[in-house]
Amino acid sequence: MKFLNKLKNSKTAEYIFLGVISLAVIIILAVSFAKPAETNANVTDETVVYIRELEKRMEKALSQVRGAGEVSVVITAESGKETVLASETVTVTDENGKITVTETPIMVNGKPVVLKENVPKITGVLIVAQGADSIGVMKNIQQAAVSLLNIEVSRIEILARN
Repeated sequence: MKFLNKLKNSKTAEYIFLGVISLAVIIILAVSFAKPAETNANVTDETVVYIRELEKRMEKALSQVRGAGEVSVVITAESGKETVLASETVTVTDENGKITVTETPIMVNGKPVVLKENVPKITGVLIVAQGADSIGVMKNIQQAAVSLLNIEVSRIEILARN
Protein backbone atom coordinates (compact mmCIF):
# COMPACT_ATOMS: atom_id res chain seq x y z
CA MET A 1 0.00 0.00 0.00
CA LYS A 2 2.85 2.39 0.77
CA PHE A 3 4.15 1.86 -2.75
CA LEU A 4 0.77 2.74 -4.32
CA ASN A 5 0.46 5.87 -2.17
CA LYS A 6 3.97 6.96 -3.13
CA LEU A 7 3.18 6.24 -6.78
CA LYS A 8 -0.04 8.29 -6.58
CA ASN A 9 1.79 11.33 -5.30
CA SER A 10 4.81 11.17 -7.59
CA LYS A 11 5.61 12.54 -11.04
CA THR A 12 6.39 8.98 -12.16
CA ALA A 13 2.70 8.08 -11.95
CA GLU A 14 1.85 11.02 -14.18
CA TYR A 15 4.45 9.93 -16.72
CA ILE A 16 3.21 6.34 -16.67
CA PHE A 17 -0.37 7.52 -17.12
CA LEU A 18 0.61 9.80 -20.03
CA GLY A 19 2.64 6.96 -21.57
CA VAL A 20 -0.31 4.55 -21.43
CA ILE A 21 -2.67 7.14 -22.92
CA SER A 22 -0.16 7.96 -25.69
CA LEU A 23 0.28 4.29 -26.50
CA ALA A 24 -3.49 3.81 -26.67
CA VAL A 25 -3.84 6.78 -29.05
CA ILE A 26 -1.05 5.45 -31.29
CA ILE A 27 -2.68 2.00 -31.44
CA ILE A 28 -6.08 3.49 -32.27
CA LEU A 29 -4.59 5.66 -35.03
CA ALA A 30 -2.59 2.74 -36.46
CA VAL A 31 -5.67 0.52 -36.59
CA SER A 32 -7.89 3.22 -38.10
CA PHE A 33 -5.39 4.09 -40.86
CA ALA A 34 -4.42 0.50 -41.64
CA LYS A 35 -5.24 -0.49 -45.20
CA PRO A 36 -8.12 -2.99 -45.23
CA ALA A 37 -7.35 -6.43 -46.59
CA GLU A 38 -8.67 -7.36 -50.03
CA THR A 39 -12.23 -8.51 -49.44
CA ASN A 40 -12.94 -10.00 -52.83
CA ALA A 41 -10.65 -12.94 -53.57
CA ASN A 42 -12.08 -13.23 -57.10
CA VAL A 43 -10.65 -9.84 -58.05
CA THR A 44 -7.19 -10.97 -57.02
CA ASP A 45 -7.59 -14.30 -58.82
CA GLU A 46 -8.80 -12.55 -61.98
CA THR A 47 -5.86 -10.17 -61.85
CA VAL A 48 -3.36 -13.01 -61.42
CA VAL A 49 -4.88 -14.92 -64.33
CA TYR A 50 -4.85 -11.78 -66.50
CA ILE A 51 -1.19 -11.05 -65.69
CA ARG A 52 -0.12 -14.68 -66.29
CA GLU A 53 -1.86 -14.75 -69.67
CA LEU A 54 -0.26 -11.44 -70.62
CA GLU A 55 3.17 -12.79 -69.63
CA LYS A 56 2.66 -15.90 -71.78
CA ARG A 57 1.54 -13.85 -74.77
CA MET A 58 4.53 -11.51 -74.41
CA GLU A 59 6.94 -14.45 -74.10
CA LYS A 60 5.52 -15.95 -77.29
CA ALA A 61 5.67 -12.64 -79.19
CA LEU A 62 9.10 -11.54 -77.93
CA SER A 63 10.68 -14.92 -78.64
CA GLN A 64 9.84 -14.25 -82.31
CA VAL A 65 12.07 -11.15 -82.35
CA ARG A 66 15.16 -11.89 -84.45
CA GLY A 67 18.02 -12.90 -82.17
CA ALA A 68 15.94 -12.89 -78.97
CA GLY A 69 15.97 -16.66 -78.45
CA GLU A 70 14.20 -18.03 -75.39
CA VAL A 71 12.34 -15.30 -73.46
CA SER A 72 10.83 -15.13 -69.97
CA VAL A 73 8.59 -12.27 -68.82
CA VAL A 74 7.50 -11.20 -65.33
CA ILE A 75 4.91 -8.41 -65.01
CA THR A 76 3.93 -6.51 -61.87
CA ALA A 77 0.63 -4.65 -61.53
CA GLU A 78 -0.52 -1.94 -59.16
CA SER A 79 -4.21 -2.63 -58.97
CA GLY A 80 -6.76 -5.29 -59.76
CA LYS A 81 -9.22 -5.53 -62.58
CA GLU A 82 -12.13 -3.14 -62.14
CA THR A 83 -15.61 -3.56 -63.61
CA VAL A 84 -17.85 -0.51 -64.12
CA LEU A 85 -21.54 -1.40 -64.10
CA ALA A 86 -24.42 0.55 -65.63
CA SER A 87 -26.70 1.93 -62.96
CA GLU A 88 -29.83 3.99 -62.56
CA THR A 89 -29.79 6.87 -60.09
CA VAL A 90 -33.02 8.04 -58.47
CA THR A 91 -33.09 11.25 -56.42
CA VAL A 92 -36.04 11.87 -54.09
CA THR A 93 -36.66 15.01 -52.02
CA ASP A 94 -39.13 14.63 -49.14
CA GLU A 95 -41.35 17.39 -47.75
CA ASN A 96 -38.67 18.35 -45.18
CA GLY A 97 -36.14 18.98 -47.94
CA LYS A 98 -34.12 15.84 -47.20
CA ILE A 99 -32.58 14.46 -50.39
CA THR A 100 -32.19 10.70 -50.81
CA VAL A 101 -30.14 9.33 -53.70
CA THR A 102 -30.50 5.66 -54.63
CA GLU A 103 -28.26 3.96 -57.17
CA THR A 104 -29.39 0.61 -58.57
CA PRO A 105 -27.46 -1.56 -61.05
CA ILE A 106 -29.23 -2.12 -64.37
CA MET A 107 -29.89 -5.82 -64.92
CA VAL A 108 -30.57 -7.68 -68.18
CA ASN A 109 -31.54 -11.36 -67.99
CA GLY A 110 -30.54 -11.38 -64.31
CA LYS A 111 -27.03 -10.08 -64.99
CA PRO A 112 -25.69 -6.55 -64.43
CA VAL A 113 -24.88 -4.53 -67.54
CA VAL A 114 -21.12 -3.94 -67.78
CA LEU A 115 -20.14 -0.55 -69.20
CA LYS A 116 -16.41 -1.22 -69.21
CA GLU A 117 -13.69 -3.29 -67.60
CA ASN A 118 -10.49 -1.56 -66.57
CA VAL A 119 -7.47 -3.84 -66.75
CA PRO A 120 -4.83 -3.78 -64.00
CA LYS A 121 -2.27 -0.97 -64.27
CA ILE A 122 1.13 -2.39 -65.21
CA THR A 123 3.90 -1.00 -62.98
CA GLY A 124 6.92 -2.94 -64.18
CA VAL A 125 8.23 -5.63 -66.52
CA LEU A 126 11.25 -7.88 -66.29
CA ILE A 127 12.28 -9.55 -69.54
CA VAL A 128 15.03 -12.16 -69.62
CA ALA A 129 16.13 -13.16 -73.14
CA GLN A 130 18.98 -15.23 -74.55
CA GLY A 131 19.87 -12.59 -77.11
CA ALA A 132 19.59 -9.59 -74.78
CA ASP A 133 23.38 -9.27 -74.62
CA SER A 134 23.12 -7.72 -78.11
CA ILE A 135 22.21 -4.03 -77.91
CA GLY A 136 20.16 -4.24 -81.12
CA VAL A 137 18.09 -7.18 -79.86
CA MET A 138 17.66 -5.51 -76.48
CA LYS A 139 16.43 -2.31 -78.15
CA ASN A 140 13.93 -4.27 -80.29
CA ILE A 141 12.61 -6.17 -77.24
CA GLN A 142 12.33 -2.91 -75.30
CA GLN A 143 10.39 -1.17 -78.08
CA ALA A 144 8.07 -4.16 -78.45
CA ALA A 145 7.36 -4.15 -74.70
CA VAL A 146 6.64 -0.40 -74.74
CA SER A 147 4.21 -0.89 -77.63
CA LEU A 148 2.50 -3.97 -76.19
CA LEU A 149 1.99 -2.66 -72.66
CA ASN A 150 1.80 1.10 -73.25
CA ILE A 151 4.25 1.80 -70.42
CA GLU A 152 7.34 3.98 -70.06
CA VAL A 153 10.77 2.62 -70.95
CA SER A 154 11.89 3.24 -67.36
CA ARG A 155 9.45 0.56 -66.19
CA ILE A 156 11.09 -2.14 -68.33
CA GLU A 157 14.19 -4.09 -67.33
CA ILE A 158 15.81 -6.40 -69.88
CA LEU A 159 18.48 -8.90 -68.87
CA ALA A 160 20.51 -11.49 -70.79
CA ARG A 161 19.74 -15.13 -70.08
CA ASN A 162 22.55 -17.51 -69.03
